[in-house]
Amino acid sequence: MNDSLHRTDTLNSRKEFTGGKQKQHWIEFQLVDEQGAPLANMPYQAINDAIRQRCFPECSGLSDAQGVIRIEGLHPIPITLKVQADPFAELLQTRRLRALRAEPHRPVIGNCTPLYGPQRSGFSPVEKQALAAGHRYHYLRIGQLCDRLPTLDPPLEDPKRPPAFHFPDTAFSGFTVEYEALNHRHVLEVCPFRAWSLVLHHQPEYSMANAYNLGLMANLSYSIVAQNMLKQRPGTDPSIVSGSVEEFFLRQCLDLSRTPVMIDSGGTRLPALVVDVPFNQRYTTAVMLDSLEAKRPSGASEIPRLIIENTQLFYCINQTQVVVAWRGTQEPKDWLTDVLYRPMPADGSGCDLKSACTPLTDVGSVHYGFLHAFEVAKRLFPKRFDDIQKAVVEQKLFICGHSLGGALALIHSAELIDRSPLLYTYGMPRTFTAKALERLKTVTHFRHVNDADTITSVPPEAELDNWLYDALGPLGHDLGYIWSVGELVAGKLVRFGDPYWHHGQIAMFYRADQHVESRASNNPAERSREGLGAPYHTTILKRLPHRTRLYLVPSLNDEFSRFAREEQKTLIRSMSRESLTRFFPSHTNPERSTLRSNPMDHSMVAAYLPFLHNQLLELSDPDRPLERKAQRAKFETQMHGVGVPEAEKHRNEQFLALQKLLPMALRMTQDLEGGPEALQRFCREREFGVMIEITQA
Repeated sequence: MNDSLHRTDTLNSRKEFTGGKQKQHWIEFQLVDEQGAPLANMPYQAINDAIRQRCFPECSGLSDAQGVIRIEGLHPIPITLKVQADPFAELLQTRRLRALRAEPHRPVIGNCTPLYGPQRSGFSPVEKQALAAGHRYHYLRIGQLCDRLPTLDPPLEDPKRPPAFHFPDTAFSGFTVEYEALNHRHVLEVCPFRAWSLVLHHQPEYSMANAYNLGLMANLSYSIVAQNMLKQRPGTDPSIVSGSVEEFFLRQCLDLSRTPVMIDSGGTRLPALVVDVPFNQRYTTAVMLDSLEAKRPSGASEIPRLIIENTQLFYCINQTQVVVAWRGTQEPKDWLTDVLYRPMPADGSGCDLKSACTPLTDVGSVHYGFLHAFEVAKRLFPKRFDDIQKAVVEQKLFICGHSLGGALALIHSAELIDRSPLLYTYGMPRTFTAKALERLKTVTHFRHVNDADTITSVPPEAELDNWLYDALGPLGHDLGYIWSVGELVAGKLVRFGDPYWHHGQIAMFYRADQHVESRASNNPAERSREGLGAPYHTTILKRLPHRTRLYLVPSLNDEFSRFAREEQKTLIRSMSRESLTRFFPSHTNPERSTLRSNPMDHSMVAAYLPFLHNQLLELSDPDRPLERKAQRAKFETQMHGVGVPEAEKHRNEQFLALQKLLPMALRMTQDLEGGPEALQRFCREREFGVMIEITQA
């Protein structure tokens, strides 16, 4: 520089300089939800260093009807946008989610991928529209824009640890745009402030959504690996332990990037059928109760240690639901609870825990082992059972259980009969006697039976009480049981007196076979039973190659059901009510297709859940090619061949017709607000795919 008077040192620190007008910048923010609808009238504040130094006026206001915030005259420095938390949260709770989520894989052990990362590019329709219009695009959650934690009702249990998905920035720093990105519109797609809730319908009609989701909950009640991990690491937050009850409801149900998944101890993963609800309607309570870990109350010596080790359940609560799931048999330690067959008075008078048991019915009896397992849980967790009773004054009550858990769920439903419990059980044994069941008719109960599951046939359908139980002191239980079984084997007590019966309406997974009749021999030694003069021959049945598995819910055979459309009504009229009554007699199990027993037929995760999952998948996505549909088609064609016995053909025709009525069981979900989107999410392709159903050779 040639100007010798222009000094930059401390001797001449001030120099007047006249330049041109400084270039001004602008920015636009457009706030939209996942459907692309604007978030209008949102109070905001924009902040940068110029505003902090009062070189630029304070910048605040409301987003316009299109959700747009425009700011002009900016300096070329970064600017940060914040939105007032309470009105923002109130509006975002009313907006719905997109049907399909990004569904990133959950990180496994050793994988350092963040649990809540940014949404992958190219997924959102809003992103495609924004980029096509030449705008910048960003996907944000409420905590990345709001100025503080919103006021919530009910409040968070720990406000210092808000849900990480919605509030990834606990400092509430706002959304910042660098100066290079000024002079653009920035489309901010904001995830609605919602939570996941299980799709459950409190209705007297059978629901496929109920059957599947409550089946998941019955299996989640085991959560063996997660519970063992928590025992080994005292003080660990259960909501971060994969596969735990708390992790499912208190973390996964707040993670809107993914569908919540039931993680079985064996590694099986199954997506829940969920609908999004306002964040204030989230699950606020999820409690696992394990009698082995419970502190023994005073007077606990009256509680048998064996049964203390066996009873386990969980419950969860949100603003509309209370779900209670009882754990089933864990072999071999629960077998003794299962085989204590003695009937005990159901009115509470026969309890031997030094005080009266819960009165269930004024007549009839209840299974000794199941009653005591239930009573032990109540005595170990009295406050928890009080919490359940208080909650169901306003919320709908759903109870479920598998195996032994189904029996305990029925006893719990009998206790809470005035609260209108809705009960779904899987592979449960008989629990009450016939006289007691007369008092439990108002409990809506759907009882799932896998064809060859032998657990559903115990205790025997018989009067099993006898004088030896009371006559011989400590030996009475053993000798009374031996006497009852001996009498049963002798055939003297079946359906006599007050036998054990099944409660509820059946839903059966039936393995259907088809045979042809043929002559085995013309040997005169093998005389015909058709009378004198008839040809000498014997007839045998030969099984045909194609067999299929059918999902049979006889209660759907009601043309006056609110879910029956004209095609179902026509089908129902063509069915024989007398035949269905004969095939599915009340209070007992139908005739099974096979007497062969496989222990895996009783497994929830290996037998019941695959059938439930794949049937829901078939109903939700009728166009999807599934092997189960191809098997049924081949079986139906084979059924009309030559030599098929008429009785067997008639039975299979009736059963195939029942299978075709199953769409009625999904209609309530399809009509639910958010129901079609819930089904669409459930049907998306996943890494774990379609579950394999167990079929016997």
